[in-house]
Amino acid sequence: MIRKLNEEALINVIWGATLLGGGGGGSLQSGLDMLESYKKAHPDKAPELELITYDEMLEGEYAAVTAGMGSPQAIVGVDFSQYAINAFELLQEMAKREGKNLKYSIPVELGGFNTFVPMLISLVKGIPFIDADGAGRAVPALETLLLHVNGCATSPLAMANDVNDKITIELADPYNAPLAEKLGRDVCIEFGMKSGLSGWMVSKEDIRDRIVDGSITLVEEVGKVFRNTADKTMLLETLAEKGTVEAKVIGKGKVEKVFTDMSGGFDYGYVLVKGEDGADYKVDFQNENLLVSKGEKGTFTPLMTVPDITCMYCIQTIPGSSVKVGMPVSNADVKEGMVVGIGAIKVNEKWFKDENHDKKWWTVWKEYMDNIKYTGDNIPFDHLK
Repeated sequence: MIRKLNEEALINVIWGATLLGGGGGGSLQSGLDMLESYKKAHPDKAPELELITYDEMLEGEYAAVTAGMGSPQAIVGVDFSQYAINAFELLQEMAKREGKNLKYSIPVELGGFNTFVPMLISLVKGIPFIDADGAGRAVPALETLLLHVNGCATSPLAMANDVNDKITIELADPYNAPLAEKLGRDVCIEFGMKSGLSGWMVSKEDIRDRIVDGSITLVEEVGKVFRNTADKTMLLETLAEKGTVEAKVIGKGKVEKVFTDMSGGFDYGYVLVKGEDGADYKVDFQNENLLVSKGEKGTFTPLMTVPDITCMYCIQTIPGSSVKVGMPVSNADVKEGMVVGIGAIKVNEKWFKDENHDKKWWTVWKEYMDNIKYTGDNIPFDHLK
């Protein structure tokens, strides 16, 4: 059924998507800032969009994925509206050449920033928004998207910056996501580590069979729980008790060190947390959290890897920070001195379809796990005690 998402619902979505972004997908504040920019640009129009399910799409109609590509640190504080609109309008031109009817907007992933980018397209263009996304979490690269893992075409892609410098990527093999990632990342670097990106024209069958449906309704509920739970020290516990998602608390404590290196269009680094239980916790990331470990005396034992979701949320903030108590935090937000909760959330089951029994859902992460010097096997959510 068609459902209207008003401003309150949009804010809930931004909050919930930030948590399930698993450290990536952009900060909560970036999403809220874009919403405020939209309101200022359209003072006589309430921010409201139509949310529909994939089965309301007609045969021959397609949804466009629009996102931001680049370093999360570079995107903080940037009004991304024109980047997104320019990329989407370029994809519309490409769709016409292919004879495709591009009628809907859909997020590439979950995250405070990248879930709102396509919502902005729906608000500005007046097109329905699909209750689904291309990953069920945030991911660092095009080949780590569930869209790619389960066989959706990546090409053609449209890229643009805020002044409408634009690039099209059309591959001989439209499923060659690793090549699209390399080309797109080079363009993104030349655009100042940030670019609008639009592509993955998906049908109702693609959404039904290959990617995560119902994810916008899910993150709206997650955001509602986080915003309305009185005891901000028990946010993930409350979420788990309600059965909204399968979630566990890994640890809580003070952030002792945040190391981030911006290069190649990514944020690389780690977060070290001194746990209230006396243990140390380390979260390694490349834009998104890849691995969470528990340590004593400098020796860390891996607890969980991607594709399951390692998330953080603020229990006690620091002076001058825009992050308030109770907010989910991305890796662009977390700062030394904050007290955070580290949580685990089980990723959507469509990650493990594995029709060819080749564990593609894990092998796509190998390059990124190598970057953090992790050579072990996947450690799933279910292995957590």
